[in-house]
Amino acid sequence: MSESEAAAFAPPPHVLVLGRDTCEDTTRARAHLAARGVAFSYRNYELDPGADAMIRAHNDGRLVTPTILLGDPVRPSRVLVEPSNDELDAALELAP
Repeated sequence: MSESEAAAFAPPPHVLVLGRDTCEDTTRARAHLAARGVAFSYRNYELDPGADAMIRAHNDGRLVTPTILLGDPVRPSRVLVEPSNDELDAALELAP
């Protein structure tokens, strides 16, 4: 099996959305992922101090939402900060 064929059968990356319920960009990103059928986990930094720490760790100490981690949350393969819907799709290689 070629590498591209193997990639077609690979499970999708784990997606972790870090943000807050009242953030418009977080709400948009979560709705977009759900509409595209992408499974994801969500952690609200206002209720979860660990989520706050994770956001700051990936943004030079700043609290920027949404911060979206792809792959292993401890060592993500990719970190998206305030991504547009197109950037989310590209990162997940989703066709329009």
